[in-house]
Amino acid sequence: MQERGSVESLFWKALLVGGGLWLIYLSLDVVLLALSSLIIAAAILPLADAAEKRRIPRSVTVLGVYLIGTGVLTLLVTLLVPVVMEQGHILAEQLPRFRQTLNDWIASGRGLLGRWGGGRTIQFPDVGIEQVRPVVQAFIERSLQATRGLFTGAFAVLLVLFVAAYIVIDRRRIVEGLIRFLPRAHRERTAEIGAVVMRRMGGYIRGQLIVSACAALILWIGLGLVGFEAPLLVGVLAGALNFVPYLGSTVALILALLLALNSPLFTIVGVLLVFTVEQFLEGHLLVPYFTGRQVELHPLAVLAALIVGANLAGILGALVAIPLAAGADAVLQETYVKPMERRRIG
Repeated sequence: MQERGSVESLFWKALLVGGGLWLIYLSLDVVLLALSSLIIAAAILPLADAAEKRRIPRSVTVLGVYLIGTGVLTLLVTLLVPVVMEQGHILAEQLPRFRQTLNDWIASGRGLLGRWGGGRTIQFPDVGIEQVRPVVQAFIERSLQATRGLFTGAFAVLLVLFVAAYIVIDRRRIVEGLIRFLPRAHRERTAEIGAVVMRRMGGYIRGQLIVSACAALILWIGLGLVGFEAPLLVGVLAGALNFVPYLGSTVALILALLLALNSPLFTIVGVLLVFTVEQFLEGHLLVPYFTGRQVELHPLAVLAALIVGANLAGILGALVAIPLAAGADAVLQETYVKPMERRRIG
């Protein structure tokens, strides 16, 4: 009888978990906004705690962080956007030259292959600013549709920032209110695990900000030194996309190589060398020091989290996937792995 009761209990628990996951999937937009707020709050919490020890109200800390972030973002947009747009326009006008270079390479390759090359002529399709403009416009329109309009997107950002600020300012009351639903014997341990989860998620965001800025700076300076035509454009792109691991440097490298087709051999080799140095510094110095100690995830786990997040919710899902994976890993470590290791030692 006891065995039957345990089976029924397991069945209802599994049904409850499955139903909860299904409800989360149905309300994925709201869940993503809530998770984004939680991750931003986790990044601000250590600063707010440190400031509170010096008798600085948490609301003042949050307001200061938001003002500084808005100021830095406004300054970067003001300084970088005109330069990036100018370099992008110049490069778009040079696309026919890139096409001709590729066609010359194809023709040379067919000449070397001789009779194995076949009789059909292969040419790179015509690409110019007239062909690029409709693609860019379609991408912008699709992005606005995906965010359900510019106003809704802006409102969502404001909502995320407001909820994150509320979590930081009223953290103690929120935690106390949540743990009341748990048995008294498990409350203290649950609060400790929650603190570890928030520390790892926030540490990833803070570290990734530093890594992205350093990557953009290294590529900007390095590509400029080797005579690349648009170092700032590639550097800003790499830094912006670097929040999604494996994406920023890959896209930036492909773009840089395409744009360097008409450059001297020294510049092409220099582009490859700069990206090699940047990847070495990022993989062996920046990521291990600033994010590796916080995330503590295997690269395959990071890749799996990115694929699942991007498949479920696009770019926003990919952005929140790694902090969430780090938090889930922290829960598993604290509730299963570490207790099991202690039992083995004991």
